[in-house]
Amino acid sequence: MKFAHLLWAISNWGRRYRLAHSISRSEARLSRCLSGRANFTPEERAALSRVLRFPESWLFEEVTPPREKQVTRITAGSEAK
Repeated sequence: MKFAHLLWAISNWGRRYRLAHSISRSEARLSRCLSGRANFTPEERAALSRVLRFPESWLFEEVTPPREKQVTRITAGSEAK
């Protein structure tokens, strides 16, 4: 997920259409940016930071999920050595 913090902040803020209106953008524009089909402008980033009340650097931090650990499964009839 590209901007997990931003998505979390938006989900706790309220409706996307209200957020889009509060930053003077259309809901379609906000949706395109959140899906990665368009990029946020510096002005949009600053406006989102101001409205959501979180630092811009935190909202737009790219979060990489941790790698999955290899899990060894023991099936019936097999023995661990």
